[in-house]
Amino acid sequence: MKKSFVAAAVLATTTGAFAQSSVTLYGRLDLGMSSNKNTANAGGVGIVPNTTVKSFSLAGAQGVRTGGRLGVRGTEDLGGGLKAGFNIETRVDPDSSASTFGTTRNGNLSLAGGFGTITIGTFDNAFDDVRGYSASTAGVAGGDFLAKTSGAFIDGRSQNALAYRSPAMGGFYVRADALRQKIDTTTATPGVRDLGYILAAGYDNGPLSALVAFGGGKNIVLPANTGTKVTDLGFGVSYDLGVAVPYFQYEQAKGADIPAPGYDKVRSFELGSKFPLGAFTPYVTLSAGKASNQAGSTGKLRGFQIGTTYDISKRTYVYTALGTDKTTQANVAPGATTGFSKNTGYALGLVHSF
Repeated sequence: MKKSFVAAAVLATTTGAFAQSSVTLYGRLDLGMSSNKNTANAGGVGIVPNTTVKSFSLAGAQGVRTGGRLGVRGTEDLGGGLKAGFNIETRVDPDSSASTFGTTRNGNLSLAGGFGTITIGTFDNAFDDVRGYSASTAGVAGGDFLAKTSGAFIDGRSQNALAYRSPAMGGFYVRADALRQKIDTTTATPGVRDLGYILAAGYDNGPLSALVAFGGGKNIVLPANTGTKVTDLGFGVSYDLGVAVPYFQYEQAKGADIPAPGYDKVRSFELGSKFPLGAFTPYVTLSAGKASNQAGSTGKLRGFQIGTTYDISKRTYVYTALGTDKTTQANVAPGATTGFSKNTGYALGLVHSF
């Protein structure tokens, strides 16, 4: 059960005005059993054996379907239709002796009114919403396909960012994010300039929900003015038919070197559906994609997953999932073996929110 604490705060003794505040403590844990088998072949000339890596967790696999978290959020009524809000949320990993407290998932302030909502800090962005249309279990093979294949370019969480979301008008809304953060980089060199933006437009009314997001950014190392430029386009749509909720996701992303001509490009999509049956909600997903670079190397991506959730209560549910995905190198040298990486896995878990 969510723990809410409501208090009246005195604004000014001279005016006798009062503002009502609410603070909510919340959290979520996801624990269970999981198994994965990876079979890979690097490819090349001559006999190249396959390598196999297996992993299994009896009861400690955490965050397979949703990330563990502990957070506090609240709002204050400022009067005149204005509200101030805050959200502080940290990661929780109950299957690790290393503490994850203090690792920020979200940390932001907001101001909302008839003009819309302005948010500043660290928060989930529109690309996270696009990838959120997926019904799959992220930590199992074949699941969360867009985030796994395109997420390395623009992450689903904006840091050091400012966002505006308009009020919904007939179900339509727009959103714009400006961010200054590291995007698609592993450098630790001082003097790095990281700038980015995300523009999105959505519709959410009745059975139809749709969202398109476009973003870009640069990671420039000074004073050499070298680095990486990224662009990302994502789209998601779902329609509730009652007996089924089909959805479609698409994302294409590109990272290009500055000033060199090198680049990496990924296009991927996921098609699936949920089938609400009382407490049970089975689902099925199919995924595919293609990756390429300036050297002419291309790869094909394929994925499949089936699973279900079962609601024990409004705050607790069980999930199970089974899936597979495979990446295959399409272009190889004459006489060379085609490289590949294949994952198969399953999971059974329990999620509780409070």
